[in-house]
Amino acid sequence: MKRKVLVITASKSIRFLLHTVLNDQFSAITASEAGDAMYWLTQSELPAAIVVDPELPDINTWEIVEYFKTSELYKNIPMVVISSLEEEEIATVCTRYSVEAAFHKPFNPVDLTKTLEALIKSPVAGSKKLLKVV
Repeated sequence: MKRKVLVITASKSIRFLLHTVLNDQFSAITASEAGDAMYWLTQSELPAAIVVDPELPDINTWEIVEYFKTSELYKNIPMVVISSLEEEEIATVCTRYSVEAAFHKPFNPVDLTKTLEALIKSPVAGSKKLLKVV
């Protein structure tokens, strides 16, 4: 059975791209806003990883990252941020909330897939280390 990865981004094209690319290795579940993602989480088992763009239409920027990474229930789920915000801001906020990896848009989906594979297979998945901002 494939491990589930929750992808949360307002961009329809990025949701489609990641759903297509990730489905070879994982079962990609996509959500266009925080409310949809939270609803899915209440109805299903926890995902193996979360890929999120911190700019979502229904909440403030970075609010969902803060929520997941400070929640006792979700904080140990590996997270990858994908964002078009300034690289320095991405690195600062991801370090503050112990996000495992971050990619600056545009990004290579193959690199993101490899990063997810490493985070999910790692015995220290959920460790509090920022791997990279690409």
